[in-house]
Formats: sequence, structure tokens, C-alpha cells
Amino acid sequence: MEKLKVKWSFLIVISSLVLVLAACGEPDRDGANESDLEEGQGEEKPNELVVWINDEDIAEDVAKEMFDKYTEETGIDIVFNRVALPDQVQDLGLAGPSGNGPDVFFQPHDSLGDIVAQGLALPMDYSADEMNQFSDVAIDAFTYDDEIYGAPVAVETYFAYYNKSIMEEPPATIEDVFEFSKEYTDTSQDQYGFLVAPEFYYLYSFINSHGGYVFGEEDGVYDPTDIGLNNEGAVAGLTQYKEFIDEGILPRTLTVDVMDGLFSEGKVGMVISGPWNLPIYEAALGEDLATAPLPQMNGEVAPSFVGVKSWLVSYYSEHPEWAEDLAKFLTNDENSQYYYEVTGEIPPRPEILDDITDPLYAGYAEQIEFGTPMPNIPAMSAVWDMDDAIEMINNGEDVAEVLDEIVEDIKAKIEVSGQ
Repeated sequence: MEKLKVKWSFLIVISSLVLVLAACGEPDRDGANESDLEEGQGEEKPNELVVWINDEDIAEDVAKEMFDKYTEETGIDIVFNRVALPDQVQDLGLAGPSGNGPDVFFQPHDSLGDIVAQGLALPMDYSADEMNQFSDVAIDAFTYDDEIYGAPVAVETYFAYYNKSIMEEPPATIEDVFEFSKEYTDTSQDQYGFLVAPEFYYLYSFINSHGGYVFGEEDGVYDPTDIGLNNEGAVAGLTQYKEFIDEGILPRTLTVDVMDGLFSEGKVGMVISGPWNLPIYEAALGEDLATAPLPQMNGEVAPSFVGVKSWLVSYYSEHPEWAEDLAKFLTNDENSQYYYEVTGEIPPRPEILDDITDPLYAGYAEQIEFGTPMPNIPAMSAVWDMDDAIEMINNGEDVAEVLDEIVEDIKAKIEVSGQ
């Protein structure tokens, strides 16, 4: 099985359960747009809308400004709650039916299949002109069974950050990274040549570069019965990663916060992270900060997971037309530009992408070309158990045995859930 290639279109087969939910429960949303709503042709204007944002200070900072502008323009107050992204889907399933959930919530696209299967979101109405304002990858990422379920906010992947005061140029290959780390690392001083968080999201680059994959895929359709996370390529990739651990140049336990802190303090040559850290790292390192695509693995630029984040309208919203209006407002030209300026994350709008000249974005933009979109089918939720495999490998267990065990568990979860 060849490893996953970059594909910017997703063609997903949805279960019959979702078709039943969609047919039976979706309210009539035909013909609603902002001007219709203002003229009273749509649903009655609510006094307030409730939004769940991510549980981050920067998410609150950027959202509050946009919410205030929406209130000024429409007279609708926005009540927001910080809810961590991994918790939003589960919490909405409990809070929504009782009327305590949000009108609008925020999610990455890999959770879309699970969201739709549970009947938690409503599809959105987009004109051709509206869709053309976004990149194809953003629209496709939030398209499920030919329905669009989100207002895309950002397209992201991880890439290499490096400190030019430590390394003039980034190492070209992962072998070069290994050799540099052996020379530079001094754990007694918390000094490292290279750090990467021990999480499946980041380490998928090791897996995929050697031929491992999440699901088999053909013509944009994923096969959840075909899992390639314990094949020879996956074993080879994580064995290469484990060499860093065994050599003592990567710590066995490492949190993202600790990694970010050490790099910001100038103690690390290179780290793997995403665009959310651009403003943080730049403030800490100034002109010493630079970016690059991931170092080559297995003879080519290493692939990375690509994700799209979006606002979605809750199925349980009592004001779905106004909730959709808010979601689209949050991703219009002005607010997309503002989101980029505050967060450093690139909105999937071609006109903004074309205007970015900051050299710090070079590694980000180049790495996206080598990205592998995260599958957005429900079965993807079980795949994150790979984090347990990474932990066991870090603790010295055999790579092949661990991957066989975890993949069997993943398959069992998928089978039990009927995904």
C-alpha cells in the first residue's frame, strides 16, 4: 500500500444513520442570508447568541474583538465560553439537547465525521461566490456527503522553527538533525539540538515518510478497515524516532509547554511546531528566529498532517440562520485578516495568502505543499490512541509489538462503534 499522497478534495461515504438524521431533523434553511435576516424575511433576530471558543487566551483575545463588531452591527449580544477543542464534541452532545449548548462552536476538520454522525451540526448554505473566497482545501475539508458544515478559519500544519544563533542553516535531513543533536545536546543544562513533542500528530511525519498511513484511500474515499499504522513503514519510521530517545538526545517525557519554554529561552536549536507559535517565538527570539520545511526523511521532504479549523452551527441552535450569519461574519475578509494578524495562523483565503511577504512564513507555506490532510471520517477519533503507543515506545517497549497492539485496539473500537 503506497503512503497517502496530498489530496485537496475529500469524497466521503457517510453512514445511513447520518442520512436518517439529516432527513428527519434538519430545519428549513433555504434562502436565508444577511440581507434577508435584516429585512425580517428570515427568522426573528435573537437577543443573544452563544459561542464556544477554544480554551486559549489568544482565542479569547481575537474572538472578543470580532464579537464586539458583530454586536455593533446587528445588536445581538455574543455570550462566549472557553471549552477545549477535544471536549466540545462530547459536551455538545450532552448540553445541546437540554438547551445549554452553543449556537456556534469551533473544531478542526478531522472531527467532522464524528460530529455529523452524532447529528451535532447543521450544514451551511454557500453561494458560488462565497465558496470562491476560500481555498478548495478549506471547503473540501468541511464537506461531508456533499454538504458544507463549516465557515473555515485557518489552514495549518507543523514545520521547523530554528534559532539562527545556534544553527546558521537548518539541517537538511533527519540524519543531519541527529548528528547535530549528538554534538549540541547537554541535558544537564536543558540544552537540546532538536525537540519534537511525543505526540502522534507530530510523529506521523516519521511514520508516513517511510510508508505508514492512517487509512487506505482511493479517489478521496477512505477505507477504515485498511489501517497502515503497524506496517513495515510505520515500524521503520518510529524506530528512527526512537533512536533519538535511546541516544538520550530527546527526553523520554516532554510536554509542549516545556518545549516551547526551552526554545523561547534560546536553549534549543530546532523544534517542530505550528503557526500558533509564530508570534510567541518571534517575541522571544526576534531576528534569531527562522522557519523551514521539515527535514527530509527517507530521501524526501517529510510529510505533515494538514488541518483546517472552522466555525460550525450547532444542530440544537434555536437561531440557526443567525448562527450561520455570525459564522460567516467571523470569516469575512476583514475578520480573516484580523485573525491572521493576531494569531499568526493563515486563513484559507487566497487574497490573504498572496499578500503574505513575511519571511517567517516561508517554512509554513512550503510545508503545506507536502501535507497530508487528516482524514475527516468518524473512525479517525479512534486513531488518536496512537498517543498511547508513542508513550510506550518512549518507555522502551518494542516498536513493532506496540504498534500491533495499538492497531488491534483501534480496529476493535472502530468495529464496536460501527464506523
